[in-house]
Amino acid sequence: MKWPKRIIKAMSAVVMLYLVAALLGSIFPANQFWKSPDDGIELFIETNGLHTGIIMPMHSDAHDWSELIRPQHLDDPTEYGSHILVGWGHEGVYRNAEHWQDLRVKDAASAVFGSSDVLLHVYHLNYPQVYPHYRRSFKVTESEYRLIVEAIKQRFVLDEAGRSIPSPGYGKDDLFYKSRGHYNAFYTCNSWTSDVLRQAGIRTGIWTPFQGGVMRWFLESGPEN
Repeated sequence: MKWPKRIIKAMSAVVMLYLVAALLGSIFPANQFWKSPDDGIELFIETNGLHTGIIMPMHSDAHDWSELIRPQHLDDPTEYGSHILVGWGHEGVYRNAEHWQDLRVKDAASAVFGSSDVLLHVYHLNYPQVYPHYRRSFKVTESEYRLIVEAIKQRFVLDEAGRSIPSPGYGKDDLFYKSRGHYNAFYTCNSWTSDVLRQAGIRTGIWTPFQGGVMRWFLESGPEN
């Protein structure tokens, strides 16, 4: 009877260490002295309570996403948006768990221990506005935005003709795209969001496996000063 108890205690300790590390990682900043420019490209960070993503304009002077994300990918091209919300994550979790209550044990276990079955998730939006509880805005320079774009583009798997590979999403205004990368408990969908921002020099937590660790850096009134 001692070994089961020891195993349970060890597992509990590992979980506690993980949660403490996640809290500390979300509190301590990377790119601590970054400031959002007054005049720049407006982006948004959004969460659905499980996943976070970055909202970007479909077209801008800095980049045009229509080469990879095309109207004809959608069943109804009229849903093609002025902006896109892009996230990255574990295929099983993404396809089967739009919200926390939908998460299956099988998918959760695969996500924790690691899988290369990953997807980019793209929502089409029209002229998004701030919603304090789940969508917050910030601005970046053109050079910062190009770094964000490049980090995301590198995740797309392309076919022999250089085209992205879409598949159906949750509804008529979103799609999944075949992606590259490796998902695990230490590199989650929310870690990816922060990683993209961090590579562009934007302030965020040094390790943010949960959505709250990402969102805390973008307060309701704008980026934390």
